[in-house]
Amino acid sequence: MDLDLDLALVRSFVVTAEEMHFRRAAERIGITQQAISQRVRRLESQLGAALFHRGPRSVELTDAGQRFLGPARDVLAAARAAAEAVRPPVPHPLRVDVVDGRLAPLHLVRALLEEDPALPVNLSMRQALHASLPALVRGEIDCAFGRVHPDAGIPPEATSRLVRLEPVCALLPRTHPLADRDRLTMADLRQTGIWMPHYGQESEWNAFVRQLAEEFGLSLTLSGPALSEEHFVELLWEHGEMACPGGADVSYSYSPDIRCLPLVEPRPVYPWSLVWLRQHRHPLVQRMIGLARAAATEWLACDPSRDWLPGPDRALLGVFEGTPG
Repeated sequence: MDLDLDLALVRSFVVTAEEMHFRRAAERIGITQQAISQRVRRLESQLGAALFHRGPRSVELTDAGQRFLGPARDVLAAARAAAEAVRPPVPHPLRVDVVDGRLAPLHLVRALLEEDPALPVNLSMRQALHASLPALVRGEIDCAFGRVHPDAGIPPEATSRLVRLEPVCALLPRTHPLADRDRLTMADLRQTGIWMPHYGQESEWNAFVRQLAEEFGLSLTLSGPALSEEHFVELLWEHGEMACPGGADVSYSYSPDIRCLPLVEPRPVYPWSLVWLRQHRHPLVQRMIGLARAAATEWLACDPSRDWLPGPDRALLGVFEGTPG
């Protein structure tokens, strides 16, 4: 029996099988949970077999679903190959995940575009490196920024390069007792304590701040998520005399109520790396690496006597033994 399978339905099934969760699958595709559930049911109707066991909080593949998954992936791969075969021979845009549009990685992308404003670049913002690595392996993006360390889960087919050591600053409301200082020390933070917004799942930044707090004996408080810049300012006021760690490359000029003070004794630095697949490197990846190398004196400045990185980062990157390669 011949079936005219709808590729959108097949992809919805494959993504749900990979996520084992309808909501996460819907977010990955960019549709609603109701829409992806309807797509899967339409596919099951066409095939005449249930593909998932649906529980109140989870889903599992049925025997039929397990048998269908491999061929379904082959169908999608064949469709991609067929489309590529007839596309005009122009380079596809550099698809890069910058974590968030306010953070340090965007500075490197901007430098690339300032060099050649006509370059085709598509940005995504998955909020953490661990969220972008599966997309990198699937070929949905060409590279991703994030904190690379021994426990980052970098796949063996990927490689990375350190591109930025971003100083960490302390964010305070303008009425804070220490807001008139020109810098704060770790000893100051032991007196005030620190806080940070938490978004329901651990990120590389969350882990970094936790390690910072543990290393220097800082009291750490987690708030709910900051839903907007205005909401962040409200949370800053609510947390009284505590300081919020932030990246020095981020602009806080949207609010006159925020004081951004450098941290010293020691100066924490957050390591940003660019990650890509060894065998499928987009030509523009090399150009970004070149820009980072040219700016290394400023972007990778590190003094072992005054700067701090968590142990896993030091061990992997060799920052305290010389300039990273």
